[in-house]
Amino acid sequence: MRLYRKSVLITIIGTMLTCGYLWFSCGHKQELKKDNTQSQIATPDNGSVGDQVATVRTVPIKKTTIAESITVYGTVVPAPGALQAVSVSFESRIRRILVSKGQRVSKGEILLEIEPSQDAHLQIEEARNAADSLKRTLKHVQERFDLNLATNEELLQAKQAFKEAQLRLESLERKGVGQKQQIQATAQGVVNRVSVQEGSIVLAGSAFLEIVPQNRVEVRLGVEPEDVKYLRVDQLVSLSSVNTPESRSATGRIRAISQSINPATRLIDVFAELPSSPNPFLLDEFVTGKIEIVSKIGVIVPRTAVLPEEDHYVLFTINDGHAKKHTVQMGLENKKDVEVIGNGFHPGEPVVILGNYELKDGMAVKVEATQ
Repeated sequence: MRLYRKSVLITIIGTMLTCGYLWFSCGHKQELKKDNTQSQIATPDNGSVGDQVATVRTVPIKKTTIAESITVYGTVVPAPGALQAVSVSFESRIRRILVSKGQRVSKGEILLEIEPSQDAHLQIEEARNAADSLKRTLKHVQERFDLNLATNEELLQAKQAFKEAQLRLESLERKGVGQKQQIQATAQGVVNRVSVQEGSIVLAGSAFLEIVPQNRVEVRLGVEPEDVKYLRVDQLVSLSSVNTPESRSATGRIRAISQSINPATRLIDVFAELPSSPNPFLLDEFVTGKIEIVSKIGVIVPRTAVLPEEDHYVLFTINDGHAKKHTVQMGLENKKDVEVIGNGFHPGEPVVILGNYELKDGMAVKVEATQ
């Protein structure tokens, strides 16, 4: 009897579990079906190009001249033969140095003060003593000649020796040997190098310092070897300071093109002359140069109008309020514009420069006013 009751209880529990599972499964399927139906009703098909409107900005296509240029960098250096060495022809000692490297000086400005060395003092003293001695000798020979005790040849030799000694003494005195001196600049320019120190002894003819005249500087530019073929002597170069490009600029002209590679930079040196006046650059200053290598008349659009697409380029024009897609080839280009080559568009036609990434061929557009 107990076994019978236990069997009936197990049967009832199994039936209840089976019914619950069937109810839950049917109800869940109905909910999913209901949700899918509502989702289909709430989401319309917006995939059609004709239903989309894109806001874009346009500019007219132009037919004008476009120039392609290369940008190079260089340094302001002295022109050939421009360095002026300041020196004297006698051994001297440096008393004071009044200028430093890179200083701009005017004509007549005092650069340094010097005085003769002990050897220079000895040299002029010897010259004075020699001149005095030969003067006395000449007087004595002249007296003997007047008494017929000296020949014409002896008198001529005495006169010649005295004259030579006198000329040597006068030359040393003109050079300033034996006295302190102030060395002045002979031209307006920039001090390129100071080779001495105060108190040092400088040999005759050795340079105290070097000056570059203000109108004798040029720019040494470094150009990639593959770009040299576009350059020629007398070609114009737009130059500007690397640090202040907008405030300091000038137009130079190519003077010479090196025929060898600079081992330090691995570039070709190109030398550009600067206008004699005014020269806005400083010696050893870094400058940038822009050299136009080719130009032509073509159909020109802003660079932002051209988009890459797979292995080609495209742009969009506007026709009757809809975008029209064109496949193009790119020609010459610069930082702002590019030459485009293709069919179906003409100068004066509006080309999309903003919002073109969202466009598809035939899409309706709203043109935003150009600010």
